[in-house]
Amino acid sequence: MAIRDDTKEQNKAADEAARTARTVTDEAARAARAGADVLRSSTEAARETVQSGLNTANQTFQRMTDQVAQVMGFNGPQSEELARRSSQNLQAVTQASTVLARGFQEASNEALRFVQDRLTKNVDSLNRLAGCRSVQDVVAVQSELVRDTLWQVIDANKRVAELSLRIADEAALAVQAQADGNADRARRAA
Repeated sequence: MAIRDDTKEQNKAADEAARTARTVTDEAARAARAGADVLRSSTEAARETVQSGLNTANQTFQRMTDQVAQVMGFNGPQSEELARRSSQNLQAVTQASTVLARGFQEASNEALRFVQDRLTKNVDSLNRLAGCRSVQDVVAVQSELVRDTLWQVIDANKRVAELSLRIADEAALAVQAQADGNADRARRAA
């Protein structure tokens, strides 16, 4: 009879642990979703701020170019050429900055996907842990969780690195195209 009571108590404790684990994972999932929403809106706000800053810089740079042309006495074709080059250079910088801002947003989205995937897997693992009836089961589930987490971190870092390289190449191409165009025009003018 004592063995049956011990087994009953162990089952009650295991059931209570499982309920507690489900409650904790539900709360963690809600918190993670809220955090992901905040991160997503923050990323969008940052992108909009960068774009607005670039537009303001473009307008300011154009006014400065006009003022320099006036002070230096450039007029006619010289003034137009200076304004055109300045505008083209700023356009190249704006394009590169837009590419970089898009890259930042894509990297942020990749990080969000990682967090969401990890949360889902952690919830599943907690549920599996709650169902364990022996120490061996717990050790097996924990070691699988550690392995999966490490693999997922490596994979996410690899994707972000590839994304960063692609975005850096795109931004460099925008600037290089403008530099090549300027060099061609300078050779033709000489």
